[in-house]
Amino acid sequence: MTRRTFTVAAAASLAMAKPFPKPVGVQLYTARNVLPKDPDATLRRIAEIGYKEVELYSVDQIDSLVPVAKRHGLASTSIHIPMAVSLAADETAYKSALDRAAKAGIRYAGVPYVAPADRGDGAYWKAFCDKMNRAAKTAKSAGLGFFYHHHAFEFAGDAGKRPIDIMAGGFDRLVKLELDVFWAAAAGEDPVRIMQEWKGRVALMHVKDRAAGMGTITTESQAKPSDFKEVGTGTLDFSKILSTALDTGVDKFYVEQDQSPGDPLDSLKLSFDNLRKVSV
Repeated sequence: MTRRTFTVAAAASLAMAKPFPKPVGVQLYTARNVLPKDPDATLRRIAEIGYKEVELYSVDQIDSLVPVAKRHGLASTSIHIPMAVSLAADETAYKSALDRAAKAGIRYAGVPYVAPADRGDGAYWKAFCDKMNRAAKTAKSAGLGFFYHHHAFEFAGDAGKRPIDIMAGGFDRLVKLELDVFWAAAAGEDPVRIMQEWKGRVALMHVKDRAAGMGTITTESQAKPSDFKEVGTGTLDFSKILSTALDTGVDKFYVEQDQSPGDPLDSLKLSFDNLRKVSV
């Protein structure tokens, strides 16, 4: 390749690159320390930054926050429902939460976390998958998609026997994954590879960056507050991550920062501004 043809090819590549086209939301857990003090001001600020959607982290927020978010032009599109509710043998509370979510216009519901005390061996995770499959069918009957949000512990263990491997084989197609790119990378995994392996099964994404120098961990408590970074200020390649997400069918994107160095709304603004510069 001559220098001229290389220059032309590079120019063509740049011309094909485009800004990320999907609406971007916020996982409201990011603002958990300021949101209860002034929900109206917090959600107004999130909308002013440019976010279009929010993901709720509590069933109580369906009634308390969805109307406020709507007033500021924010669509409430996803909700985390605790495992104790989602996977309970008695589905009364779960069905009630799903019905309320559906009436509020929420499109996805999912299990956000499995606490350390609730985790078990391979047999436990196989039974867990069966319960998730049942919960997904119940969600579908209410008009919602259903997902599991992972952390780092799912990637611990021998290949093929890790919780994430059992989930890959045990979840039926109704159970989607909410890929958290920070926690995947923290566990030594490549978010791009996960999307390719789970193609068509990753419906949502938590978008957050990872500090340089952070070691590999598979226990969430090992993460330091300074390990969580605003998008574009860490080590993750968001151009590649987001372009792969578009290619593999990811539907919803929520910026989340578990820990912020100062005002979480300032962190949300920095992440949003940097996301606008990402080409896919």
